[in-house]
Amino acid sequence: MPVRPPSLQSVAAFEAAARHQSFAKAADELNLTHGAISHAIRKLEARLGQTLFERRGRGVTLTADGRSLAARVRLSLNLLGDAFAPAAHGRERLRVSLMPAVASRILIPRLAELQTALSGLELDLRCSSALADLAAGEADVAVRFGPGGWAGVQALALADERLVPVARPDFRGGRPPRTVEDLLDCPVIRHPESAWRLWLDPVGIDEARLPTGLAIDDAGAVLDAAVAGCGVALARVRLAEPDLAAGRLVRLFEREASAEYGYWCVWNGGSPKRRLIEAFAEGLRATLSAGESR
Repeated sequence: MPVRPPSLQSVAAFEAAARHQSFAKAADELNLTHGAISHAIRKLEARLGQTLFERRGRGVTLTADGRSLAARVRLSLNLLGDAFAPAAHGRERLRVSLMPAVASRILIPRLAELQTALSGLELDLRCSSALADLAAGEADVAVRFGPGGWAGVQALALADERLVPVARPDFRGGRPPRTVEDLLDCPVIRHPESAWRLWLDPVGIDEARLPTGLAIDDAGAVLDAAVAGCGVALARVRLAEPDLAAGRLVRLFEREASAEYGYWCVWNGGSPKRRLIEAFAEGLRATLSAGESR
């Protein structure tokens, strides 16, 4: 005999309390009393024989059992939501997590071409600098910039990346640096994943000789700062393509350096949407590859 699941109200009470780490906020969200939330949680704990929350004064935190259940409940609720989406829209839906800069500068310019290749697939883009928890069902697939080798996920390498110094065309009155030595007199913009040493080491110049400039931890904001004239940026070429094509930025040198990281699609190998995910990942890789050959 199949096990009868708890009421949806109890599940909703647990999910909201787990997300907010607060019974009171869960009650406000669901328009229930604090007592109703507490009662629903106690019933779930009695049913499972587990303590889901640690009560500390007026606050609560998830236990290890609570975190495990919360991840499975979120995944189940996402699947339940997706089950109704095709009926409403007549399309299959894929939630894609990616960094805002990757979305606006790499994916969006190629999106029409990709949508044509993936006819009938509705994409729900979730743009955030935080890594989505794929095991918890926060997204179906993620596009990441990194070294690969992430534990617990399937991954497909999409494309590599190159680095090149860029600046606005009228930087320093239209007299941007022409030699590597000229860079030593320019304000530079630094980013932790695009270290200047990668471009400078092959010509024997220590990155420490660069003047103090500006450090930004968002790759898109690095390019925005260069467009604003704040300094010379060591740009990721794929991200900089829209600015270079529009003339907002210019390459200062032809020589490129290979970035330490590349672009990847990653997903939960046990996802029921694996067929859609693999089609998206292969389609995106083909689209990026086609752009390189033009």
